[in-house]
Amino acid sequence: MENVSVIELQSHSTYSDGELPPAGVVAAAAEAGVTTLALTDHDAVDGIAEADSAARELGIALIPAAEISCVHSDLDDLHMLGYFIDPAAMRSACERAQQERVVRAEEIVANLNRLGVEVSFEEAIAKAGDASSVGRPHIAKAAGVEPDGMSAFFEEYLVPGAKAFVSRRWPTAAEAADLIREAGGSVVLAHPFWDLDDPTRVADLIDDLPLDGVEVFYPSHTEEQTAFLVELCADRGLATTASSDFHGPDHKMFSKFGAYETFGLGKPELPPAVSG
Repeated sequence: MENVSVIELQSHSTYSDGELPPAGVVAAAAEAGVTTLALTDHDAVDGIAEADSAARELGIALIPAAEISCVHSDLDDLHMLGYFIDPAAMRSACERAQQERVVRAEEIVANLNRLGVEVSFEEAIAKAGDASSVGRPHIAKAAGVEPDGMSAFFEEYLVPGAKAFVSRRWPTAAEAADLIREAGGSVVLAHPFWDLDDPTRVADLIDDLPLDGVEVFYPSHTEEQTAFLVELCADRGLATTASSDFHGPDHKMFSKFGAYETFGLGKPELPPAVSG
């Protein structure tokens, strides 16, 4: 990794789809040399207090944050990151999102069963550890899918347009941005080239959203994509943030900190701290 940064602005704990408890995420970050960290559990803020306590002990600056799943236009699974949020102000929105997550998971399980894939909702919850954090990876694990078959299973059943997929219904990207702002946070678009390949569509998406920054430096972003985003952010006055999207040491794709490249194109930035 070139121009190694100590800033990591996306990570996940057992409060969403991560493998480690919040304190474990912080410990892994400290071991990797991270000095500024954001715990960004999906639609959840309950792990922030534990992470903050661990971060203080280990000398890491922790930014209170969350990753909000939303919909926008024809995008069924857009992710908006909220930084410097007040967790208490964000909690009710996260609780609603978690309730929506449970309903969606039940519908996905029903679809899989109709398609002949045996899986129980109770087993999916067991894999998640808690109903409020249940998601598609937990459903796949409950169906007996092994790690090396996860991508193929998702492609056939669980991605937008696939056989068992169920789209989110709330919030929209604009509503997610409003929720983050109301909680005193700044709004950053997560990994824009994850769901989109066309740079023109990415630019249109960024221009269509009320953003303070874009997650530019990211493990799956190519040098060409990164250069495009760096230039776009400079033109729009947006912060260029970075993360390895850490999910845990045994995760197939996001198993370590320091996994993104800057390609010498710039340095990771913090989004501006704003007030709601």
